[in-house]
This record gives sequence, C-alpha cells and structure tokens, in this order.
Amino acid sequence: MSLSRREFLRNASVVGGGLTLGFHLQGCANAQSEATELEPNAFLKITSGGDIIVQIHKTEMGQGTVTGMISLIAEELEVDPATVRYEMAHVDKAFRDPEYFLQITGGSNAIRVFYEPLRETGATALAMLMAAAVARSGFPEQELHAENGVIRTADGGVSLSYGELASDAASMPVPKQVTLKDPSRFKIIGADKGRLDNQPKVDGSANFGIDAGPADALVAVLVRPPVGHGEVTSFDATEAETMSGVKHIVKVDGGIAVVASNYWRARKAAEKVSMEWRPSESPLVDSAAIDKALSDALAGDEFATVREDGKAPTSGAARQIEVEYSAPFLAHATMEPMNATVAINGDSADIWVGTQAPDLVRSFAAKAIDIDDENITVHNQFLGGGFGRRAIPDHVFEAAQIARAVGEPIRLVWSREDDTRHDFYRPPMKTRFRARLGTDGEVLSWENWLAGPSLMQENVLNMSEGLIPGWVPDFLIEFGAGWAGKKDGSATEGLKELPYSFSHIYMAYQNVETPVRLGAWRSVGHSHNGFFAESFVDELAAAVEEDPIAFRRRHLPQGSRHRQVLDAVEKLSNWGKAPDGHFQGVAVHESFHSVVAEVVEISLRNGKPKLEKGFVAVHCGRAVNPDIVRQQMEGGMLFGLSAAMYGEITFEGGAAVQSNFHDYLTLRMNEVPEIEVAIIESDDPPTGVGEPGTPPAPAALGNAIFAATGQRLRDLPFKLA
Repeated sequence: MSLSRREFLRNASVVGGGLTLGFHLQGCANAQSEATELEPNAFLKITSGGDIIVQIHKTEMGQGTVTGMISLIAEELEVDPATVRYEMAHVDKAFRDPEYFLQITGGSNAIRVFYEPLRETGATALAMLMAAAVARSGFPEQELHAENGVIRTADGGVSLSYGELASDAASMPVPKQVTLKDPSRFKIIGADKGRLDNQPKVDGSANFGIDAGPADALVAVLVRPPVGHGEVTSFDATEAETMSGVKHIVKVDGGIAVVASNYWRARKAAEKVSMEWRPSESPLVDSAAIDKALSDALAGDEFATVREDGKAPTSGAARQIEVEYSAPFLAHATMEPMNATVAINGDSADIWVGTQAPDLVRSFAAKAIDIDDENITVHNQFLGGGFGRRAIPDHVFEAAQIARAVGEPIRLVWSREDDTRHDFYRPPMKTRFRARLGTDGEVLSWENWLAGPSLMQENVLNMSEGLIPGWVPDFLIEFGAGWAGKKDGSATEGLKELPYSFSHIYMAYQNVETPVRLGAWRSVGHSHNGFFAESFVDELAAAVEEDPIAFRRRHLPQGSRHRQVLDAVEKLSNWGKAPDGHFQGVAVHESFHSVVAEVVEISLRNGKPKLEKGFVAVHCGRAVNPDIVRQQMEGGMLFGLSAAMYGEITFEGGAAVQSNFHDYLTLRMNEVPEIEVAIIESDDPPTGVGEPGTPPAPAALGNAIFAATGQRLRDLPFKLA
C-alpha cells in the first residue's frame, strides 16, 4: 500500500496558521471534500507554535502502537519522537483499516499496513517545509538540511524551525510523490527507543477508559442472568431502591441496571435485586455435553475440506499414528474491567471508552439509543488490555441504553465476575491427526480433522447488531452467518497453512454450534492450532527417534523463515545441553506474517512442571522498535504459557463456573521464567508482533513435559497424571 496511490490531502492552514497533513485511505470517494469536512482525517499537524501532533487511529493497548506510528513519521520528518504530541483519533471512515474495512485494531497489522503510508506522511510534510525554507531563505535545497525540527544551512546562517515555516509550507504544492529515506540512514527505525506512553502510565496521568468522561457521571452496574443470551422475564428491586445513593433501577437488554452515586453503592444495591430469567433452550449447557458434541462431530463425516496437497498413499506405510487433541473455552481476563461512559445530549452523544473498534462502538451506540451515528463522538482511551475482547462493544450498547433510560451521564462498570462469566470466549476445539510413516521414517501422509464452533459465524451475528441495517431480515443474517461458519478461516488458520513438506497433507473442518458467546482471543485460531500442529509434529519426531529441531528442519523449505528462527532458537537456548534436571521443548509457528520459534525449559518440582527459562526467536521483517518487539514476544509467550498451565472456562447449566482470578488463573510473578529473545535481522517490511508470540508457547511447554516425563499431554490445560 503506497501513499502515491492515493491522494495526499492538505487542510491548508486550518488551525492557527499551521500545516495539517493527512492521507486518504481506501474507501473514501470524495477525497478533498471529505477530508475538509472530517478534520480528524488529518493525522499530522504542525502548528505555527512548533507543535507536531499525530492522530493515533490504531488502539494503544500495550503493544506499542503509539511509539511505533510516531517513530515512522518522525524518521522521515527528521524529528525526535519524544517531541511529537499525539491524540487518539475520533471515528472517521478515512481511518478504516484497508484490510478489515472498519476502524479497528486487531490482527497485529498496524505497523505492517501503515509502515509506508506513515513514512510517506512524514516525508511529504518535510518536502513542503523544505520548499517553504527555500522560498524564505533564497538558498537552494541542496544547501539546506533538516535536523531535529529545524531546516538550516551547514554554517548555521539560515536556521528556520518547523513552526516558523508551517504557515508558508501550508501554501506549498503537495508533492505527488516523495522519496523515502534509504534504510541505511535510519536513526529511529531499528533503534531501541523508549516508549512514548511510559511516562503518563508511570505517573498516573494516562487516561484509560475507566478514568475518562464527565466527573459527575453516575455509576451503573448490571444484574445479569447467569447464562449468556439469558433473558430477564421479571425482577424485584424493592429493597435496592431504598438503599443510600441509588438513583435509578431500570431494565435494559443485558439485565437490570442499578445506577448510583458511586460503584460501591451500585454494587451493594445490585446484590438486593432478584430476577426471573428464561434459560437457553439449547441442550449444550454443560461442558460435558459440549465436549461430547465435539467428539461426536469428530467421529462423523460432515467435514468440509480446507486443504489437500498430494495424494494419500495406498501402500508403503510402515506405521500409522492417530491421536486426538483438545483446547477449551478461554476468557480474555483483561486487567482493566470492561467499562464505558455515555452522555446523551438531545440528538447527540459522547462516549468515553477504551476500545479496539471505535467504528463499531459508534454503530452499536447509535442503534441502542436511536441516534444518527454521525452525531456520536467516541473518545477512545488507553486500554488496560484488549486481546480481542475490546473489539466487541456489547458493554457500550448496554451503557448507551442505560444512559438513555435514566437521562443522565452514566459510567457502566463490569465487575471481574461479570467479565469472567459473560465474556465472548475463545471457541473450544477438538482435532484428530493421522500420520502414516514410511519404512525410512518419512511422513507419507498428514491428515487432520478439526471440529469446533465457528467464531466467524458468531461474529456475523454479533456485528449485525451494529452494522447491518434493521430492514435486513433475520433469516438472511442467519443464512449469511451459517455460510461464513462452514469454512471458517479463523478456526483453521495455522493448520491449513502447515509449512512442512510432507508428501500428502489433508485438512478438514466442521462447525459445531453451541449457545456460548464467542470472540477473538489473542492470536485467534492460531492460539489452539499452533498447539495442535506443533505437538503432533513433535510426536512424529519422537516416533522416528529424531531430534525435534532436526526433524522440523528436515521437513521445512531451505532458506525459509521457519528454518531461520529454528536455527536461532537452537543457538539461543543451547538446545540439547540444558542443565541437569532441566528439559526442553520446541515449537515453531507462523502467524500474522511473522514466524516465531520458542523453546521452553522446565524442571519438575513435586511432579509438576516448573518454568525455568523461555527462549524466543522471531522473524518479523524489519523491527521498527526492537525493544517493543522483545516485549511483545515475552508477553505473548507468557500469555500462551498461562493458558497452557491454567486456562479453562467450563459451564454448568449454561453458566460459566469460573468467576475471578482465584479460579481462572494466570501465571503469578514467581512463576514467570526469564525469557531471552532473538530478532532475526531483516530488510523486509515489518510484520506482526502483537500476537505471534502466543501460539508456539503451549506446544513448546507440552513438548518439554514430554521430554521430562514421557507423557504426551494432548488436552489443554495440561494436567499431569
């Protein structure tokens, strides 16, 4: 995607005699007029006072988006990123992601997709400033250079700041094409620069969703039916209505909203509300029933073929291995509870929320309160964890309904129990592998059947609430959802692209519908399929009595990224030479265009695995900020290890059993191993880093447990016999 392919817009001198620049993303029909109308579309502004301001149109949820995006502009603009101010962009269709067609953050694509456009933005701004400097000074461009926000001559005789030039630059022609820096001249890209959002997060000045909004907003909590999609049929709030601080009690779609002067009073009053509700009619309300449905599907023959390469062997197989694996429902467990603040003023509304999908927030709120979405302003904030959960604005829908019902600004706050028991969970999956091995240990055939509920089908149904016009009949939406679920790419990703050069590869999928709410969980289908594939590969290596890394390398294409990261992690981990009592497992997986190999090193304490060390090698193209890449690899690996050791949501009677961090565990600080990360040097364009660290971790741990105990654990979370 190149800026030269789209019109580069300038809202000339619209603010304080400054220079405002923006690029126009795909999907904008009337570039000039829309950019003029939609001022937030301009994402780079240089004021005559010298302020350089960038609009951040991707969400910052800890993955380093703010630092990365500003670094790209600053590199070409020849300024220190620390001198650049940033603001969270409002909703505008010009900010829609060209891959998702929504203003949304996900898929680890922010830097990958906007690597060139943001650099082109900085380069274009500099070209216009340089033209202004030439006109102002009379010196030819060859005798001027830019450095730290100033354009000067070598002898210092001319020294013009960007602020001084901003107004003149605004009247300069916008270059149709700019030349980007040669990477050999990079000063910022590729360097370990500090994160720009560190300071406000350390000193407490950073605003997360739960901090933002009107100071006088009332606080709302919801009393919900214990089951997802449960419907309230009646309720009794007689006692709660008399409690101190309680202002309103109203019924909305999600349950009974108790609105009070503060959270504590709202929560205590909510405990006094009783209700009757209509349960799900589905027979799949218990984990045991869902597990049986998946097993039955796996034993059936209603699969859709996703991939088939080569021909299945009819003879020559000396051995056949057939095993099954499973992965459970998982919650996101973001540290900041779900929350949203809504203030309605006549036919307009303001929403303060930390969201991955401001576009959807606006659409959902518009539907909830029957206001034109153009009259809704979304004030996006930092996110205290997203992992996919904050891409679904169900809580905004609820908050908007409550605000409409009570006629006052309200802040809806979910409890940890609300979040754990009413999440949109990662779908559970079961899979069966069958491999046929030749007499010489070659893999003659790799066959794989996968069964589980379709996230894509669920997404169509969820998103229809905000994106599909009300006149579209339900049967048509359900038909589309069913169609989307048959060959759900998110369910099969990471399996269908199996990188190994086996003679025959077959993969098939079957959608198994359940009544449980589903959502994207960090790395989505890769999160379970990385475990499935790399565990079974390890089984095959063990079956032919070959070193796990050597086996993988032998079956991966020469010169591939997979081989590069395997080589790197082998060296980094001192593979095969772990200290006495330590055991290693390896896995390699590609997701979001990056390839990651991980080695987990464990010991056994009282018969249980203790994480000793983690090693990560990543090929993500050019690392814009290597330190942030390392942080993402560490965080992604720990996310996967937590799920492998503890993560599981189960259901009884349609309700989630787990409720809080005491029974939905994550790794504690004393369990976290030291992690070393190696980044493969590359001149290729950047690829994703937010999620690819997660998928290999469970398999690497399981393979380490096998090395330590001889037990092959095929079900998550791991439970040693």
